[in-house]
Amino acid sequence: MEHINSKFDVISALRLRGMKVLSRKNKVIHIDRPTKELRGMAVDIIENIKGIRRRSGAVQFHGVTVRWNEE
Repeated sequence: MEHINSKFDVISALRLRGMKVLSRKNKVIHIDRPTKELRGMAVDIIENIKGIRRRSGAVQFHGVTVRWNEE
């Protein structure tokens, strides 16, 4: 029998690590400030939408994509 992690378990794990959860949709959770551990495992994403360039990072955490915006 396979155990499926709930989004709420992942959110509480992120909050216990001191991160603020901004939103959650379709297995994507947006956070405010990632830890050094998450930054080390992250993939850099660069988007260019209508001439505006945005940088963000993303990482898989217990089957859910955790994403944040870089300043």
